[in-house]
Amino acid sequence: MGEQGDVARWVFENGNLFDGIEATQSGAHVVVEGRRIIAVGRGTAPTGAGDRRVDLAGKTLLPGLIQCHFHSGFGPDAGNPMPVLGLNAPPAYLGMVAVYNARIALENGVTSVIGSSNGDHLDVALKEAIKIGVAPGPRVIPCTTEMGPSGDHSDGTNRAWHMDLGRTGLIRSCDGVEAFRHAVRQEVGRGCEIVKLSLGKGHGASPSDERCSLTREEIEVVVETAHARGALVRAHCPSRLGVLLCAKTGVDIIDHGDRIDDEGIEAVLEADATIAPSLLWGERFLGMADAWDDANGPFPIGDGFPETPEERQERIEGVREDYAYTCEAVPKMQAAGVRMVLGDDYGFPMMPHGDYVSEMEIYVRLGIPPLEVMRWATRNGALAMKHKGRELGTLEAGKLADLIVVDGDPTRDVSVLRDPSRIALVMKDGEILKDLGVTG
Repeated sequence: MGEQGDVARWVFENGNLFDGIEATQSGAHVVVEGRRIIAVGRGTAPTGAGDRRVDLAGKTLLPGLIQCHFHSGFGPDAGNPMPVLGLNAPPAYLGMVAVYNARIALENGVTSVIGSSNGDHLDVALKEAIKIGVAPGPRVIPCTTEMGPSGDHSDGTNRAWHMDLGRTGLIRSCDGVEAFRHAVRQEVGRGCEIVKLSLGKGHGASPSDERCSLTREEIEVVVETAHARGALVRAHCPSRLGVLLCAKTGVDIIDHGDRIDDEGIEAVLEADATIAPSLLWGERFLGMADAWDDANGPFPIGDGFPETPEERQERIEGVREDYAYTCEAVPKMQAAGVRMVLGDDYGFPMMPHGDYVSEMEIYVRLGIPPLEVMRWATRNGALAMKHKGRELGTLEAGKLADLIVVDGDPTRDVSVLRDPSRIALVMKDGEILKDLGVTG
């Protein structure tokens, strides 16, 4: 990394600038003083004593990337390769996995993540470890457990006996308004900044159905209680009805929205909500399902209940239909102006952390321009954080200095981000955390 202690200001010049909004402009400069950007412009920037000039030689300068669906505890496993419940390893081990994932994210240009359900307040611990310098990593918006009613698909009591022993990993069962109110108060009080709800099955190993597991009153109390404490709310929400309820009750981030329709799109726009489509999971799940040979044993991803080959095939076909539907809905949402963001269930063997570009490439194949996908990855990610992201997501004077330097232009070809060695510099809060020779 470059020497930072004696630098008055960093002056990045001769760069190809993507500010998070406009198409790239050549010959641009960005000046950083302390934690903040103080100037953005074209041509040569004025400098003073102690300033460090950095010639980017046409490399692209852009805001730090934001992953908006981040499971910090999903990843390399010493035992069970399926980390969904957060009970596959001791909390101490999962904490080390979280640190490992945070480093991978940073190496890939991610300077902020929005958590998406974990047990043992893993995100809170990760945020604090990064903050005091125990481990390098992005800025973390810590998430709660995944809250849902008893008997819901996320509640393992009907499929996993060990859930009855008292440790429930990343799942928390709540029933009724007061139980949800208590859960939100408790977990936000312990440092979580976004609450995760589970509104029904789908977007995973099983198709969605036309229902919502929570009542409107339960969702409303979660939103009211979280927002009163400055926290956000997100929801695993595959169904059409679930999307409508989320939008009408003020949920901030709607995960997946597999079966969103025109009415749902209008409701989301009116609510100024964010959608994280996370289509990579479906693509990888279906690819694995198509390649599976029954001679290898039982299919490894399911609802936990025994099933015949015919039942399994019916389930997989339902997932395939949902995926195809969502692939058609994403361009419609884009055209309508719905705010969409990046992030998926990284950490499974079929989609490890760091494989973030594969999700971007799906959207490009669906017809979303690379420039727009990069807006999702930067500006939209910050907007999804609401007030927590007001100083992030774009390169503007006064914003926090979260930026990366890329050898190539991802607004024209997102695939240049696949190789971490092309992400030549990563700066967060004005501190250079990765430097592959950019500053000399």
